[in-house]
Amino acid sequence: MARFRPGQRLRKAAEFDRVFRQGVRLDGALFLLIAAPNDGPQDRLGLAVSRRVGGAVVRNRARRLLRESFRRLERRTRPSADLVILAKPALAGCGLAEVSRELAARARQLERAAGRGRPRPAPSR
Repeated sequence: MARFRPGQRLRKAAEFDRVFRQGVRLDGALFLLIAAPNDGPQDRLGLAVSRRVGGAVVRNRARRLLRESFRRLERRTRPSADLVILAKPALAGCGLAEVSRELAARARQLERAAGRGRPRPAPSR
């Protein structure tokens, strides 16, 4: 089983802030995906799972599902991107297959947006 390596994670608040400021927002039923290009060799993931999703056990399970879906995702386009996922309460009752389908759909949407040129940046918070 492959691991979710430290190089695949967003860690610092400044990295999250950059994605929120410069990223493209793609809304789905289970989560909001915000993506911004990065200069690194691979995609990186940052997660935000609030208490609205559920208790600690539910939030941790949601994080595991999102990380595993990201690990299995094969994005073919470059440049690589920093992805921030904001979980919605609907994610709490889902399985891995459903979360993976949603993430793959958002990734395809992101690739289509990148193919049309520079997508519009996300509005400021």
